[in-house]
Amino acid sequence: MMKVSIIGAGSFGTAIAQILSKNIDNVYLLARDEKVIESINREHENSRYHPGIKLDEKIKAANIKSSHIIDSDYIFLAVPSGSLRSIMRSLDSRLEDKKIISCIKGIEYPSLKPMTTVIQEETDSETVFCISGPNFADELIRGVTSGVTIGASKEYQDDIASLIKSQNIVVDYSENIKGVEFCGILKNVYAVAMGILDGQITGENHKYTLLTLCFKEMRKILDEMGYGELFDKFCGFGDFLLTALTDKSRNRTLGLMLGKKMQLSKKSTITVESLRSIKAIKALTSKMNLPVLELVYETLNDPQNVNLHIEHFQGILHETA
Repeated sequence: MMKVSIIGAGSFGTAIAQILSKNIDNVYLLARDEKVIESINREHENSRYHPGIKLDEKIKAANIKSSHIIDSDYIFLAVPSGSLRSIMRSLDSRLEDKKIISCIKGIEYPSLKPMTTVIQEETDSETVFCISGPNFADELIRGVTSGVTIGASKEYQDDIASLIKSQNIVVDYSENIKGVEFCGILKNVYAVAMGILDGQITGENHKYTLLTLCFKEMRKILDEMGYGELFDKFCGFGDFLLTALTDKSRNRTLGLMLGKKMQLSKKSTITVESLRSIKAIKALTSKMNLPVLELVYETLNDPQNVNLHIEHFQGILHETA
C-alpha cells in the first residue's frame, strides 16, 4: 500500500497533504511543533495555517524525526528554502533510495544552488524532482482548480501525476527539473518589481506595459539559461501572473511595501527569502542588461531612496522596451 510523507506542516505542506489524501490511503504530515501535530490528529485541522478547513482523516501528523520517512514511497518537502539544508541534516533516516519531491521555491545563497541540488547533496538520492505552478495554498486546500508543472524525468512523470492529479488539478510536465525550479525563483523577483511600481501606475495601459517589460526580461533570462521552453508552462507564465497581479501574493506585497517606504521586518521569512533570490538572480545574470531587475535590487538594498530608483527606471523606460 502506497505511503507518502510531507516534511513541513505549514500552509503549503498541509494543502499538498489534502490533495494527496484524495489518491493515497497513508499520508503523513511531519512537523516540529507538537501543538500543530496534536491539532491535526485530534481535530483534523491545522488551526495555525488553515483554520476552519477540515482535513481528510487519512492524514496523520507526526514528528519530523518519526520513522514514517524511512518506509515512505515518496517524500514531499515543503519547508522554507533557507532552512532546507539544516532540516535535511537533522533527519535520522537514510534517504538515498527515496523518491523526493521539492515544493520549495527558492535558491541557496551564496552557493546559488537550487533546492533539488541541496536535497541531492544531503541525501545522495538520485530521484529528486519538483512541482511548481500558480498555486496559493488556501485555494489548493479548498479544491480550487489549479495547474501544476511536474519537473521529473520521463519515467517518473506519470507516477507523480497519479499522486496529485484530480478533476481540480491540471498538470503539465518537463524533464528540465532545474528549469522548473528556476521559474519559481524568477517570478518572485518580478512580482516584487510589479509591487514596487504599483504606486506609479497611471492606468491599465501603463500597468500592462510594465507587465510586458517584466515578461520580456524574464524571457530573456530564461532563454540565456537554456530554460526558454518553460515560459508557457504553469511554472512560468501562469505562476508569474498570479504572483505579480494578486494582492495576496507575499512577493507583490513586499514590493508594495517597498514602494510606499513602509518599515519591513528584516527577519521576516518573505523579506529574507526574497532578498536571497534577488541577490542570486543578480549574480547569475551579472553580464546582462536587465533594468527591471536592477530596480528591484537597488530598492531592496537602499529602500529609503526608492523614488530615485523608480525615477531612474522611468527615465530609461524607452530603452528597456
